[in-house]
Amino acid sequence: MATYTSSETTKIKMINAAGELAAEVGIDNVSTRAVAERSGENIGSIHYHFGSKEGFFEAVVRDAVDGCVDKGFRNAMGELSNESTPEEFSQALRIVIAGEITSLFRSNRPDWHAQVIYQLLQRDDVLSDIFKAEVMNPDMSSTTRFFSLLDPEMSDEDVFLHGIALKMPIFVHAHYKKTFLKQLRVKEYSEDYLQKMEDLLVKQTQLLMGLPQD
Repeated sequence: MATYTSSETTKIKMINAAGELAAEVGIDNVSTRAVAERSGENIGSIHYHFGSKEGFFEAVVRDAVDGCVDKGFRNAMGELSNESTPEEFSQALRIVIAGEITSLFRSNRPDWHAQVIYQLLQRDDVLSDIFKAEVMNPDMSSTTRFFSLLDPEMSDEDVFLHGIALKMPIFVHAHYKKTFLKQLRVKEYSEDYLQKMEDLLVKQTQLLMGLPQD
C-alpha cells in the first residue's frame, strides 16, 4: 500500500475534490472555496501547494491525463511493421482494447477522470493542450499507423473514422457510467460484461479488416 506525506495527502485530497466537483458542475464552475470545503482543507493550501489557481487546475488535469497514458497500447502499435503477420495485428488489437478497458474499469482510477477528459475534448485552451499533447495526439498517431499498415490505400478520413469507432464505445461507457449502470440495474460493470465488450470490439474490427479472429 502506498504511503504519503502530510503534504502529499493534502494535495491528493484537494485534487480529488476539484475533480469530483468538475465532474458535477464543469471545470469552469469549480471555485477554490468549494474545493476547500469538500476536501476539508484550508483554501490557502491551494496557493501554498500549487502556486496559483491556474497551477492547481493544471495539476487536476494532469492527474486525469496521467491515468490515460497507455504505454502498452503504444508499445503494441509500435512493434508492428509492414512485415507483421495478420496474427500479430490481431494480437496488437486485443492488447489495445483490453488495455483501455482495464485502465478505465479494472483499475483504481476515480470516475471523475473520465468526466474531466470528456470536458477537455470540448475545450481549446491550455488545459486541453495538456491532454492533446500527452494522450490524444500520440494515441491518434499510433492508431493511424495501425490502420495505415493494415490498408495503405485507406484515406486519412477513413483512418480517423476507424480509430474513433475502435475505442469510442469504451469512452462512452465511462462517460455515461451512471446512466448505463442504472439501465443495466447493477452497481458496477461486471467482469463478464467487460469481457463481452472487449470481445465485441476486437472481433468486429478483425472481421472488418480481414484479420484472423483469436
